[in-house]
Amino acid sequence: MINIFENISGENLHHAYLVVGDLEASREHVLNFLTTLSVVISGNPDVRHLKYDTFTKELSGDLVLAVAQKSFSSPDSSNLSNKSYLSYSKKIFIIETNIITEEAQNALLKVFEEPTAGTHFFILMPQDILLPTLRSRMQIIQQGSPLSYGITRGTLVDLPISERLAMIKEITDGISDEEKTKQDAIALLNQIESELYSRGVEKESEKLKLCQLTRSALYDRGAPVKMILENLMIAI
Repeated sequence: MINIFENISGENLHHAYLVVGDLEASREHVLNFLTTLSVVISGNPDVRHLKYDTFTKELSGDLVLAVAQKSFSSPDSSNLSNKSYLSYSKKIFIIETNIITEEAQNALLKVFEEPTAGTHFFILMPQDILLPTLRSRMQIIQQGSPLSYGITRGTLVDLPISERLAMIKEITDGISDEEKTKQDAIALLNQIESELYSRGVEKESEKLKLCQLTRSALYDRGAPVKMILENLMIAI
């Protein structure tokens, strides 16, 4: 397995990482990396591994409280090697999620702006869909190829409106049947944005603004995905 944390050690460990890609593979990368730092994973109350479909504002409140709690194990560092000290003095939060709502991201801003010493976050997501304000406070690691919707680049925005709407129906029906997730909707949005960028930011500025509004709307936990995407498809 390629080591995506190759240039990172206990000495230059950042307080927050966003690991983008397949969740299972990202999880394996993170756990292997922490093991190389002699961090005990199993049974360690200072290592919290959390999994959610949607990370909400309420969950961010729980996380803020957990960060504020004192580490369970803080021995005298003078009696330990630097490597061993990592396994006791650090609080590690591993969070796997498909979506982090906009409200949740805003609630987490202060935690990432003013990181608590010895606390480190590993956010695992299929795609990099964080708001710029939160994203700028993290180090981004891309493992594997980004999720895409599978349409040949450069063609989606040229399709007849009927075919675009048929795509949306396929996605929303799949979400209803639990065969797809909101990530598929975001993958479609990502491809639309990519195609528009390739045509020129200035030329497609209004459509790109619509994409940003669509992205923000999709963060909502109860977002009407079909209506949101249909509005975008008709507008572009």
